[in-house]
Amino acid sequence: MPIKMRTLAEDATGAWKVAFDLDELHLYIAFAPPGCVPDPVDGMTIEDFLITIPTNALQQSAHGAFLQLLSNGIGEEN
Repeated sequence: MPIKMRTLAEDATGAWKVAFDLDELHLYIAFAPPGCVPDPVDGMTIEDFLITIPTNALQQSAHGAFLQLLSNGIGEEN
């Protein structure tokens, strides 16, 4: 099964992407240059990504986008 990915933030240098490999049950976030797929070996676990202090505006944007994705995906129970 292919890896599912979503771009969190992107500029001319590349993109921060969240990726999920259903076969391996592996969820990670990684930066990849333009036109490339993020490497799971170079990626961070979700926990590591959340506790890492962003080093630039693009990473800060990716951090905010991931938090919004979690918030929207979990939602509220009625």
